[in-house]
Amino acid sequence: MQYKIITIALIAVLTSLTACQKVINLNLKDVTGKYVVEGNVTDLPGPYQVKLSQVGRVEDDYTFNGVSHAQVTIRDDAGNNETLQEVQPGIYQTSTLAGVEGRTYYLNISLGSNTFTSASVMPHRVNFDSLYVEEVYNFSKMVKAAVPVYTDPPQKGNSYRFNQYINGTLDKTLYQQNDDFTNGNVSSWSLLRPDADSTLHVNDHVSVEMQCIDSAVYNYWNSAQESSTGDGSSIASNPVTNIQGGALGYFSAHTSQTRSIIVK
Repeated sequence: MQYKIITIALIAVLTSLTACQKVINLNLKDVTGKYVVEGNVTDLPGPYQVKLSQVGRVEDDYTFNGVSHAQVTIRDDAGNNETLQEVQPGIYQTSTLAGVEGRTYYLNISLGSNTFTSASVMPHRVNFDSLYVEEVYNFSKMVKAAVPVYTDPPQKGNSYRFNQYINGTLDKTLYQQNDDFTNGNVSSWSLLRPDADSTLHVNDHVSVEMQCIDSAVYNYWNSAQESSTGDGSSIASNPVTNIQGGALGYFSAHTSQTRSIIVK
């Protein structure tokens, strides 16, 4: 059986109650030729992008196999509608669409006889209160890790995702959490990495992006853990996508806030 790590749309990570810490390789045995959608709309100024690619052979090294000549549109529930322009092979981009909290965004991709659709609600922003570094145990040793802090609203149903950049490089570990056990409370948990050198170092520049995501996007990433088998190093089935029509991947409308810190 062969496995391959591919783009962030198909990288899955084991989750715990607080954070995901282990990168999992996706079993691509049965998905060769499948289309992959990676779409994002945020509350930051655009443009926003939708990436459309196709999974190559398992034995090939992964490259982004962009798919051209698709018709890609995004509309919202306020009556705005835009056809995206292909700026690079397989990369489609908006020019006028604005991301607004509370609105629902609808994605439609037409490619020959294939039609892929999705809908995502952009949650209202939960403030990213602060970011600090603490020493915690990880793999039975003391390490330094970044800790984002936010206060979950009293209403249930909030989900979050964090992207961590260390000295400008994205930490590919996925960090996610919902409010099933933290509803209405101040949340602070360490962004721990699974690699051997999992500690932050003095003078590291750490930037953390906090996203407020809807439940379908959270479920996409969480389902990776639920479908993992054996020692958790592979996934028996593909994560539950919010794309209809037979494609893999996700479409996410989310808020975005970033805080940075230099490790002392």
